Amino acid sequence: MILTDYYLFKEVKIVKSHRYDCVASTGEYEPFEMIANKKNQLFVYCNNVPDTFKAGAQRKATYAITHTTNITSVYIPDLEQQLKGYGDIHNTDDGLLFLFSEDMKEMEVFVARGYKHCIMELSTLFLDGELDDELDALRNRAKPMNATNG
Repeated sequence: MILTDYYLFKEVKIVKSHRYDCVASTGEYEPFEMIANKKNQLFVYCNNVPDTFKAGAQRKATYAITHTTNITSVYIPDLEQQLKGYGDIHNTDDGLLFLFSEDMKEMEVFVARGYKHCIMELSTLFLDGELDDELDALRNRAKPMNATNG
C-alpha cells in the first residue's frame, strides 16, 4: 500500500474560522498525533489562502491547513475535481491527499509516508480513482476519536 494513515475531520460551528475536529483516524501518524491536546482532541483550521500570501511555491495554494503554525498548503490540481487536493508535511518526506465533501463540512486526509517528492504522480492516481481500494482500506481501519462537543 502507498497510503499509510487516515484522518477524518468535521467542521465545528463553535468558532468563526473554519475549525475541523478529527472524529476518526488510524491514529499512527506522529506529526498529527503530536498536535492533539491533553484530552486527545485533534483539530486544525482550513481556510482559503489570502491573495496577500507570499510563498516560494511555483503556484498558489487553494487552502492552508494550520494549527498554531502552518501544517500544509492544499493544492487543487484539477478544476473538474475541486474536492480533491494534495500537499505535504513540512520537514518530512510525507505527502498528503485531501478529499473534501461537497459542502466542505468534512475533510479526509490520507498520508503517504515517503511520497512527498512523488506527490504529483500520486495525485494523478488519486484523481483517476486508482487509489480507491487503499482509501477504503484506511477508512475501515479508522477508529473514532474524541471530538469537541462545543
